[in-house]
Amino acid sequence: MIFMNFSNFIPEHMERRGKIVLEENLRIIERVLEQRSVPEEGIKEELIELLLTKLSLMDTDKDPRAIRIGEREARVWSKLQERSVFYFNHGVGRSGNLIDPQPKAPGASIMYKLTNQLLTSFLKKLGLKVKAFATPVATGLSLSLCLSALRRKYGIREVIYPFAGHKSPIKAISLAGLRMRLVETKIFGDTVKAPVEDIEKAIKKDRCAVLSTLTFFPPREEDLVEIAKLCEEEGVPHIVNGAYAIQNNFYLDKLKKALKYRVDAIVSSTDKNLFTPIGGGIIYSKDEKFLKEISLSYPGRASANPIVNTLISLLAIGFKRYKELMKEQKESKELLDKLLTELAEEKNEKLLEVKNPIASAITTKKDPIELAGKLYNLRVTGPRGVRKDDKFGTSYLGVYKYNYIVINASIGVRRDDIYKVVEKLREVI
Repeated sequence: MIFMNFSNFIPEHMERRGKIVLEENLRIIERVLEQRSVPEEGIKEELIELLLTKLSLMDTDKDPRAIRIGEREARVWSKLQERSVFYFNHGVGRSGNLIDPQPKAPGASIMYKLTNQLLTSFLKKLGLKVKAFATPVATGLSLSLCLSALRRKYGIREVIYPFAGHKSPIKAISLAGLRMRLVETKIFGDTVKAPVEDIEKAIKKDRCAVLSTLTFFPPREEDLVEIAKLCEEEGVPHIVNGAYAIQNNFYLDKLKKALKYRVDAIVSSTDKNLFTPIGGGIIYSKDEKFLKEISLSYPGRASANPIVNTLISLLAIGFKRYKELMKEQKESKELLDKLLTELAEEKNEKLLEVKNPIASAITTKKDPIELAGKLYNLRVTGPRGVRKDDKFGTSYLGVYKYNYIVINASIGVRRDDIYKVVEKLREVI
């Protein structure tokens, strides 16, 4: 990487031995830069820190001889602030394009490009033949970037939205300056779905797009592959909200099938899938040109922080460990279903029969909102109580059959927590 002269400090044989260790460690970083693929084995944090430090030292605000007279020169008051963005003070992107190199930030530009290449390789290893880039905003705003790109490219005016009970996509549609046409859901057994034939009726071939959803709270499901087929047949653009789709093969398999038809872009969250702090997204697509169009939707530069967090996760976890985490998540969900089934039989309740690889739902004769509150006071975070007449919360524009509590078993959950949450639920249900 950078030559350093250690001559005549210590005996030559010791110097040689030390260089072997140094070169071996530096080689790990060099391999990442050469291969530009997510590593199989996770990398030690001190080496990730070394890589990020070296890249940040390339930015012009680190030049000790620079004459900085612009209005935006990365003048940062506190070292705490600098550390919060890993010294990438200039951020990423340019005013015209989020993923364009930034002249004042060569190091940050390399860091961002590397992150996107690692993301693409990561998704490819998971079986998705797509290109990807990390966004400095979470799922809702990332969806808005995609919809804004569709508006420019195709002149769309309206978004067909099969109702999903998620507020951020609705706000994303509004932020993109588009009208929303809601497709109401219906009950099929325990499942709530928006019928594909109703989506077809809502489609106007001229200037509309579909925003579908892949990942839900129970009892909602969606026929993603059928929607992708419909969009291809009708020539209608199609964006998929796959907030936590990457962590489970059930969702990945649906994406693979849908990508054979019309899917313009998919959005996922970094915090839900890659263990980052909240604030980052992933946008991926078969169409690299459309990804470029999406990047043009972002106004101005962006903070490097969410991008750095994505890169750190990819390097620190490694692909092999991520696959193990996916396996553990599947096992945790199976354990959750087993324990909730036993609890349902014990309390004369029911585990809802819904195809969801992340979350489960159990009925309750008590007020589910009060139960969720009691669980919160018992230091349980995450359960979601939904009343059957809550039109938004049930993802059904009417009255559902049951009150219920949703429990998640997403990636990273501990088996011990699965046992504990069911025990706490047993106390209050």
